[in-house]
Amino acid sequence: MKKEPNFHQIKLESQIEKLQKAKDELKARLKKYTDLYDFAPVGYLTLDREGTIQEANLTAARLLGIARTRLVKRPFGHSLSVADLPVFTAFLTKVFECKVRQFCEVTLLKEGKPPVKLRIKAVAVSGRECRAVMSNITEHKRAEAERLIMNKLEATGILAGGLAHDFNNLLTIILLNLELAQRQVPPAQEVAHRLEGAKMAASKASDLTQRLITFAEGHQLNRKLTSLSEMIEASVHLALSGSRVRCEFAMAEGVWPADVDAGQIRQVIRNLALNAREAMPEGGLISVRAENVVLGLQENPSLPPGDYVRVSVADQGGGISKEVLPKIFDPYFSTKRRGIQKGMGLGLTICHTIIQKHGGAIAVETVLGVGTTFHFYLPASRKLFQQ
Repeated sequence: MKKEPNFHQIKLESQIEKLQKAKDELKARLKKYTDLYDFAPVGYLTLDREGTIQEANLTAARLLGIARTRLVKRPFGHSLSVADLPVFTAFLTKVFECKVRQFCEVTLLKEGKPPVKLRIKAVAVSGRECRAVMSNITEHKRAEAERLIMNKLEATGILAGGLAHDFNNLLTIILLNLELAQRQVPPAQEVAHRLEGAKMAASKASDLTQRLITFAEGHQLNRKLTSLSEMIEASVHLALSGSRVRCEFAMAEGVWPADVDAGQIRQVIRNLALNAREAMPEGGLISVRAENVVLGLQENPSLPPGDYVRVSVADQGGGISKEVLPKIFDPYFSTKRRGIQKGMGLGLTICHTIIQKHGGAIAVETVLGVGTTFHFYLPASRKLFQQ
């Protein structure tokens, strides 16, 4: 006689099957949300009241440049610049005191890599822990600084465009009258020397006017296919003439030509070489390099992908402080002492303007006590250069 299945056994097996199905679904959802957590575009951290990391996702580990297994129990402050430690400590205190979402911006330091700007949002989830979200805002800050520079340059350009031509006309009259006066005075007389001094000063003022015209809206570039290597060497030698500063050149073989306004690019190179010279008043060595580079997507946020010539001018001076660095391209900003040798603070501003107009970019690297390197990029041309 055939034995009938036990009703309770069938029901139990059905429940076990449902439980297994629910368990599999839960496991799949857990993996899905774990992946979303780990591969989110922002870093997630759990911190205690002292700022020690209790938990981190993979994005946070990548941002900090440390394996996730080594992050747990590590103080978050160990990854920050010394100047930002008080900022982070005050931020963390406020998070636990206010118990509402708080924000702060700090600089992350990674050995052998450029500093990274971070924006951190955090909220306390208990009296002991808070949840924090980290975003890399380095490129946002860079773009913001670039926009600020461009706005200042535009304002300067409007001013220059309105005044430069009238000022130049007045200088032309002054120079002509000085030349006429010189013809009526014997060269040996003291007044002749004074007239020559006045003429030299007026000529320098005329040169400044031409530099201001660089900012004028609608100033057209006289582009020609140009060999950059020869231009660089000639311009640097001219800028260093009469100084105790030496220069070594490292020109890559077959540097691509570029469609540029040769006069304006010479001005950029001279200004950078003069900057390097002034950074070493006791003499020293300047290194000038030119090389071909192919930039990929987002390799340089200021430039689209493509072929470029990168020119670098490096000095061994004292470097630029972090307080001064954001202002170096500002119009009329200068760290030189006031007096006869006081600069107008337009050299680097003009460099920035010229390179931007050519579709390139200019950047700076500096280390206090070691020196400063300026890099500028120009779109290259693959056309054959004919002398």
